[in-house]
Amino acid sequence: MRFFRSSTWLIALVVISSSGASCPIRQPPGVTPPSAFMGPPTIDEVLGVINTNSSRIHQLQADNARIGIQGVPAMRASVALERPRNFRLRAQFVGLGEVLDLGSNQELFWALIDAPEIATNVPRGIYYARHDQIASRLDMLPIRPDWLVDAFGLPILDPAHSHEGPWPRASDQWEIRSRIPTFEGETGRITIVHANYGWVLEQHFYDVRGQLVASSLTSNHRYYPEIGVSLPHRIEIRLPPPNRPFHLEIDTYSINQLRVESSQLFAMPDHPGYPMFDLAAPGMPGPSGGWPNQPPAVPYPNQPSAERYPITGSRPKYRGYSTIR
Repeated sequence: MRFFRSSTWLIALVVISSSGASCPIRQPPGVTPPSAFMGPPTIDEVLGVINTNSSRIHQLQADNARIGIQGVPAMRASVALERPRNFRLRAQFVGLGEVLDLGSNQELFWALIDAPEIATNVPRGIYYARHDQIASRLDMLPIRPDWLVDAFGLPILDPAHSHEGPWPRASDQWEIRSRIPTFEGETGRITIVHANYGWVLEQHFYDVRGQLVASSLTSNHRYYPEIGVSLPHRIEIRLPPPNRPFHLEIDTYSINQLRVESSQLFAMPDHPGYPMFDLAAPGMPGPSGGWPNQPPAVPYPNQPSAERYPITGSRPKYRGYSTIR
């Protein structure tokens, strides 16, 4: 169980569509996005800006991405997403071919792992689970797979949920806090947005205990005036130890038009020689002989109670894993 709680974060979080051909949309030089806020915004105004920006993106695809994992050479990568749950990230080592295939469709999500350096102590295989089955196993996977699209700075924050703020952070940021109902109880999210342009800079996810479990940081935003949306070209994911932080660098996007038919692009792979592991199966059985080198439970570093997500309402002061910021 401890193994899965540590290793499935990498599987789940990077597992961060009409069809047809399209050309990558490039950022025209010198394009400045419009200001999102004319003064200190209300919580409704912040939610409106976030949701308007996110809702304009139905599909994204990039075949010219690069993925960097701490301690691992950079890899070529391709990424595609389609709301609400379709996601695909594939990575290749030069000379070795595809070593990582992470994805999600309307029925299930999966992770093909073929390199132990990518996910600590995760044996080679294909890991998968149906969305409806994993929803009742939040002890194993407390973050929902549909949040993977959010990691690209494109969340839809339900106005029916509880939201507080905004509070100023530094000179150019606003912070809002959200409480999200789940099967086990309320989870938390802190969202940091740019004080002028309104794009999402950071998202920090907390479980029902108030424990920080994952962070997404987006930067290198570019404004696309033909769509009226800003998109990040660097996405960084930070996870609790022993998992390693990683980031995606994206040169150009195809926006709202995929270059591959959706049913093909978001289909779980079937590779001979890769054992299949159902993460929602009772007991979560591993391969013959058990899981090798299971890491011990590691507490989040330098995280006193005052820095945890404030389930009781006090304002947080913590935005990420301090050992890697």
